Amino acid sequence: MNQKKRKKRKLRTWVKVVLTLLGITIAWSVLRPLLSKEEHEANRNDPDQTAYKVDTNAVVLIDPGHGGMDGGAISTSNKAEKQYSLEYALKIGEYIQQYNPNIEVIYTHNSDEIPWENVNSYNYALDDLNGRTNLIYEKDPDYVLSVHFNSREDNSEYGYESYVRKDDVASDTIYSYIVKNLEAIPWSKNNGGWSTEGYPLQIVDMVKSPSMLIELGYLTNANEVNELNTEATKDKICKAIAKAYCQYIADNPGPTERQDLAKNPNVIAENLPEEERKKVEEARAKEKAEQEAAQAAANSSSAEQVPNTN
Repeated sequence: MNQKKRKKRKLRTWVKVVLTLLGITIAWSVLRPLLSKEEHEANRNDPDQTAYKVDTNAVVLIDPGHGGMDGGAISTSNKAEKQYSLEYALKIGEYIQQYNPNIEVIYTHNSDEIPWENVNSYNYALDDLNGRTNLIYEKDPDYVLSVHFNSREDNSEYGYESYVRKDDVASDTIYSYIVKNLEAIPWSKNNGGWSTEGYPLQIVDMVKSPSMLIELGYLTNANEVNELNTEATKDKICKAIAKAYCQYIADNPGPTERQDLAKNPNVIAENLPEEERKKVEEARAKEKAEQEAAQAAANSSSAEQVPNTN
């Protein structure tokens, strides 16, 4: 009798387990589509989840400013600019690839060790810049972004700004997207997008690709430094910049237009890689010869038109 009761109890227990599992399965099958729809709506409306995924062969080269022997400016928290530049540059690249894995991201250096050779302490600054631009020529990216941070004697100065070539429509447009995204955070203030026409920068002027140097804040402003030191601020700023590049590439997935180095007066031919130097020197020599020939022809024509008074 007791055995029969035990068997019935076991049977009832198993029936309850089976019915419970069946109920959970049915409930999940009903609720899952609703949850998926809510997830989809949340992802669609959440800017951090917006996908800028397009088929593209675009390559973005990110240059963390300074590095190696060159520490750059020192912040009010005694942290070198090269550390900020490297941290922010790597995070920007990480988010670009998260938003669009089809975009290839490469770096001039991804640690404090710089990869280019022939850098010496006697002429370190020029050797370092040449090393960066030579690497850019080797990789031939579609976009170049050089990440820096500002400093001034006036420690009340704050804000971000960019430097691009005057004819670089791509970088100019991308900066406008960056400004829009940073204002939405909000982060600091926009000090403007500046042309290198009167302020030559090798990393911008001496490369063919659309190129931007961005200063993300003032390391001499204690309040700005306190913000830049937080992971939350770094995350927001880097997302804003990554989204700007991904948005532009989504709208312009093809190859970018390269500048004609010979026509940029800021380009110093002797600082270019040998092959590019020869091209620029030949193009400029040809243009100079054509101008001299045209001037000689104009002078000759003027001389012929002068009436003879004798």
